[in-house]
Amino acid sequence: MTSRRVALCAALMATGVLAGPYDQPYAVIEAGERNDAREEFVPAISQVDGKSTRSTRKTDPIAPGKHRVTVRFETARAAQSPAEVSRELEMDLEACTLYRIVAKRTGGTNWEPKVYSEPLGECVRKFKKKGT
Repeated sequence: MTSRRVALCAALMATGVLAGPYDQPYAVIEAGERNDAREEFVPAISQVDGKSTRSTRKTDPIAPGKHRVTVRFETARAAQSPAEVSRELEMDLEACTLYRIVAKRTGGTNWEPKVYSEPLGECVRKFKKKGT
C-alpha cells in the first residue's frame, strides 16, 4: 500500500498537479501605505476576478494576464454612498511584479485608485534569465 502512495505522489508531481503558486511566474497586489503629503490612503483589496481575497492587505500569487480587481476605501469624514466606496480596476498583470494600490483623495469623500509597480525580487531571481 505504501509503495502505491509513493508512486501516486510521484505521478502527481510529474504532471504538475501538486505545483504550488510560487512554482511559476506570478504577480502580487497589495494595499499601499498612507502618505499624507500625497493624500494617499490605505484601501482594501477585496476581490480579484469576482472572488474575495483571503487578506484585504495582500493577495495570494496571481497568474500574469488580465484581471479585474475590486478596491474599497471608506472614510470616517463623512457618509459615503455605496458607489463612492468601491472601485473596479481592469489590470494586465506582468510576471514577477508587485502592484501597490492606494486610495488617492480627489476632494471631499471622492477618491480614485492609484497603482504603483515594482519588480518582485524573489520571483525575478527565480524565473528571469540573466540578460533578458
